[in-house]
Amino acid sequence: MQYSQFLQWQTLAILLMGLLAFVFDTAGGVLFAKLLNVFSKTKVNPMVGAAGISAFPMAARIVQRMAKEEDPQNFILMQAAGANVSGQLGSVVAGGLILSLVPWLVTLLG
Repeated sequence: MQYSQFLQWQTLAILLMGLLAFVFDTAGGVLFAKLLNVFSKTKVNPMVGAAGISAFPMAARIVQRMAKEEDPQNFILMQAAGANVSGQLGSVVAGGLILSLVPWLVTLLG
């Protein structure tokens, strides 16, 4: 594909929306973990919330690396991978719901 066909405003807008989705998903996971810590007796590392995005398994490894830099004894890879898998499953369920609702909406509106 030539750059003139790929490098269009629509393509750049899609890439920007994807980047914003990752930013908001990561920030939302961290903020939800902090909110969970307010009401929970056992505390959750907010970095695990950042691994909830569906970029499997890279997000969990990055969170583990960041946690290891803060504290060399910190090992949260399994918790981060669990949050990462749940993000994958949530994406699959949301995608399935959208795919099941689109034909229904087409028949309703058409």
